[in-house]
Amino acid sequence: MKKNTKRSQSISCLVHSFLHVNRLRRAMSEEQISKLGVHSSQHHMLAIIAGSKNICQKEIAQKLEISSAAVAVTLNKLEASGLIERNQSFDDARMNHITITDKGKDILKSSKSMFDAMDEKCFEGITDEEIALMTGLLDKMTENLRALRQETSGRPSKD
Repeated sequence: MKKNTKRSQSISCLVHSFLHVNRLRRAMSEEQISKLGVHSSQHHMLAIIAGSKNICQKEIAQKLEISSAAVAVTLNKLEASGLIERNQSFDDARMNHITITDKGKDILKSSKSMFDAMDEKCFEGITDEEIALMTGLLDKMTENLRALRQETSGRPSKD
């Protein structure tokens, strides 16, 4: 019984540490992104647009699992800032294809440099072997949670 209690305490401490690292990294990321003149949700959408060719608003909404209306608000801000362009589809006049501009690409390039520097600092003093071990452990945890989600919800996870 004590062994399970000790394991539960260890797991609780580990989860707390993991969540703390995640919150700290997220806060630092948002600070860095805001220096580039965009909000984190705008940055995320910009990255999706950059990684897709001629993506439409509906596809962005599906990828982000948010409403098309919410996507429209962010797209309007990105377009007003000159970070994206909307071009009418040749096949369907009701649909716009969204592409990233050079200015948008510059934002992503700058943020990648910031994230790379932050991640290097985060993993300073951690060996490649330890990183590989941590990656494997996180992959196992992801699989376990996906299986639990499927068991409890009756549907496969989209993550």
